[in-house]
Amino acid sequence: MAPIPVVGRGAPGKPLLEIEGLHIAFGARDRWFEAVRGVDLRIHAGEVVGVVGESGSGKSLTALAIMRLLPRGARISSGRMRFAGTDLLALDERGMNRLRGSAMGMIFQDPLTALNPALPVGHQIADSIRTHQGLGRAAALARAEALLDLVGIARPRERLRAFPHELSGGMRQRVMTALAVANDPRLLIADEPTTALDVTVQAQVMAMLDRIRRELGIAVLFISHNLELVAEVCDRVAVMYAGRVVEGAVVEALFEAPRHPYTRQLLRCIPRLNDETGPMPTIPGLPPRLGAIPGGCPFAPRCDAAFARCTAEAPDIWRRGDHMARCWEALR
Repeated sequence: MAPIPVVGRGAPGKPLLEIEGLHIAFGARDRWFEAVRGVDLRIHAGEVVGVVGESGSGKSLTALAIMRLLPRGARISSGRMRFAGTDLLALDERGMNRLRGSAMGMIFQDPLTALNPALPVGHQIADSIRTHQGLGRAAALARAEALLDLVGIARPRERLRAFPHELSGGMRQRVMTALAVANDPRLLIADEPTTALDVTVQAQVMAMLDRIRRELGIAVLFISHNLELVAEVCDRVAVMYAGRVVEGAVVEALFEAPRHPYTRQLLRCIPRLNDETGPMPTIPGLPPRLGAIPGGCPFAPRCDAAFARCTAEAPDIWRRGDHMARCWEALR
């Protein structure tokens, strides 16, 4: 099946990143179970694309596959990924190392585990700069100091000597961002960049990311379970469930007229301070387990709009311009 174009504002021309039919499986020997099942995704230069869904939907695996950093036991079983015209799956490890940290940067979910605990943060940033730009030590440290200032860390010269455990969660996330953009990437992947941060620090981190994105003019793949954040910063959004993109649209269309029942359920679960109707809504049931994805539409067992065909056949795709959904109910 051809990839589904969901081109939004500010996204003319050829995509910077194009993913077609991406499949990722977990297992060993002759027992493999698909966790990502045919993802299509496009990101154009300068735009922000959000990927949302519950835990286990395949969001982070898709991001790690782009960087070719899948965990042990996982593999890309089929599909195509092209970045700026380069076939990512055809590159050897040396070629990927040249792209990682330079043309593509990534902010990981947990900066405390992503950063080296044995090295000061300034040295980690400087080492990346020296590797990709060939600068001397003094020049690389000066660049690292400027980057810490760019991401809003006070007294950046002092913080160059700090170890990760000496910094707060919000400051570690800023350091991770400085490391990700140290070599002027064209694409920044932000995987749940506000996880475990309080609301105030979340807002600060998101404002910092948006400012850096605008100043540097980079494309961003923003992975989150928080639809409010997605609405604030993204141009387009892809909703994932059970390893597939089930809906994709520009942000305004998705929030104003969602076509997939799963998207509608996610939107109902956004907490609202002025809502006095009772407990916050939840989606009944749980996502399917790996290796136990039901036939038909995988969301059907939890869907309030399901009918007989939903459990019998995998849904066709509904399209209206830039908006798509994999859903029989949308096609009725």
